[in-house]
Amino acid sequence: MKVIIMRRPPWRNLVLWGVLLFVFLAYRDNVISVFSGKLKPIYSANVTTKAVGLTFDISWGEKTALPILDILKQEGVHATFFLSSPWAAKHPELVKRMVADGDEIGSHGNRHIDLNTLSPEEIAKEITSAQAVLEQISGQKVRLIRVPNGAYDNKVISVADRQGYRVIQWSVDSLDWKRPGPAAVVNNVLNGIRPGAGVKPGSIILFHASDSAPDTIKALPEVIKALKAKGYTLMPIGQLLSEANGTWPPESNLKENGNPPNADITPAGNADKTRSGVPSP
Repeated sequence: MKVIIMRRPPWRNLVLWGVLLFVFLAYRDNVISVFSGKLKPIYSANVTTKAVGLTFDISWGEKTALPILDILKQEGVHATFFLSSPWAAKHPELVKRMVADGDEIGSHGNRHIDLNTLSPEEIAKEITSAQAVLEQISGQKVRLIRVPNGAYDNKVISVADRQGYRVIQWSVDSLDWKRPGPAAVVNNVLNGIRPGAGVKPGSIILFHASDSAPDTIKALPEVIKALKAKGYTLMPIGQLLSEANGTWPPESNLKENGNPPNADITPAGNADKTRSGVPSP
């Protein structure tokens, strides 16, 4: 009885090795892309003191901003207000009050739309249009931006960087726009919306001063008093970053020219969207 041994043709081995090599390279490139190609905004600061950033977003409303300014002044606390340019144009007296009180003006864009759905040229136009209005009213140089809905991708981060902006997100969300009641807003900030997510040194706290968040007016004094009692100092983002020895994520993930490979062609469908969840906060 003869045993017939079938030998694999040499070309099949070459094909197999080619397929394996292709899979390896594709996997390697994807891993590298995930860890070194994705740009991130600033969520918190690396500090050695108990300093935290206090921020408010405003896109519309007539009733909430002024009481919040009064509270901050009474408590001797300064904050960063991220303003949409249409709101600022409609309420120049409040913008000037913020500046007079020692608060910082940041941009919340022009139209309240997800910037990662736009082209690089459209993103740049949204940023510069808002900048012109905010700087004209406030007299401040505006170089911090919180993009509408917190929706960003590589394209948004790189365009903002080329415009001279630092993109600011948040590490502590008050969820005040959900109107859960003042006590819940206080708890969301101090203890977090999940274990370990409350305020810690370098945190950036998100509130809204739009009329969509009426609970903020009652919750804010309690938050300020509680954090002061724990030894925290609340401050605007510009001051927080100036006192920090770095940020999280590290800003080194931006290339020197702010434009990593393929940054301007990242599909919007693959974008990171860390949303506040409210259509127009």
